[in-house]
Amino acid sequence: MNQKQQDADKIFLAHIQDMAERSTWQSFTGFLDQRQYLLAKTVLSAGSYRFFGGWPEAERGILCIHAGYAEPEDSDFPITCLTFTFRESDKLTHRDMLGSLMAQQIQRSLIGDILVSDGKIQCFVTGAAAEIGMQITKIGRTGVKVTDTLPFDENFHQEKKEISGTVSSPRLDAVLKVALPLSREACTELIARQLVMLNYQEVTENSRLLKAGDVFSVRGYGKFRLQSISMPTKKNRLHIVIEKYL
Repeated sequence: MNQKQQDADKIFLAHIQDMAERSTWQSFTGFLDQRQYLLAKTVLSAGSYRFFGGWPEAERGILCIHAGYAEPEDSDFPITCLTFTFRESDKLTHRDMLGSLMAQQIQRSLIGDILVSDGKIQCFVTGAAAEIGMQITKIGRTGVKVTDTLPFDENFHQEKKEISGTVSSPRLDAVLKVALPLSREACTELIARQLVMLNYQEVTENSRLLKAGDVFSVRGYGKFRLQSISMPTKKNRLHIVIEKYL
């Protein structure tokens, strides 16, 4: 981890500790990613916080630090679900939606998960982002309609693509070679450049062994989950299945 990130982490943890010391009822952060959430947990007492992002599988969420008797309900979190609808023939992406919001000078900490399906995007936001988002009529060149009155679509399922291959061992560099796919040397370079996260933590060891269920991401390539690892074959190879989040 570079010095800049270490300094940022110290500032972040100091802020979380200050919130915990000052909180007599409920205090809310902006949207945090999973790495920040895991970091915050290291300085908080069990039963004194709750992380929620608007839906059960949220990657980004707001942390509520509270008195033990004041655990918040879902509705207590300052989260608005914006629903953008458009023609199904118009294909919009997570990047398109995020770009439209940030082009309005909205800070990333005000934006949670962005869930994309055919003809619809649901985006969780807080604060000024909700007001600004309600004014959006176009995402890129695509006309959209927006409302803040529709609930989260509980039938939403994250689209994933299965990738499979064989490795001699579930080393990080070997798994990356199957997932991306790139040469072993290129995967090693990505790790060395600190572009790879494993279970939301920066990792710099090529030889780190993965297990089924581990989540990893590569900047510029996306997020993945190692779904399964087979028993060794007669040639002592392992068949692995990886899910790529689309």
